[in-house]
Amino acid sequence: MSDNGNLTPPPAPPVGHSTADDANVSNKQILPVVLFLILLPTVHRFYVGKIGTGLLFFFTVGGLGIWWIYDVIMVITGNFTDKQGRKISRWI
Repeated sequence: MSDNGNLTPPPAPPVGHSTADDANVSNKQILPVVLFLILLPTVHRFYVGKIGTGLLFFFTVGGLGIWWIYDVIMVITGNFTDKQGRKISRWI
């Protein structure tokens, strides 16, 4: 039998240290993206830093609505990303 009486948790990471999960999570928030999608389509692309696709989205009217539907689905499923490819998962 082994002695399990001396189990201590690992030390906490230093302040400002990011884990691998944090590196894949954007500092942007979902709530503004959803509001922009509903109220001001196209602005959501600029908000997340995707300026080029934001302009393309604007001039093609959201790819005639198809691209807008795609973005809505990506936001709902939690797969919408910012310019660096990090997922936007925080609501507030």
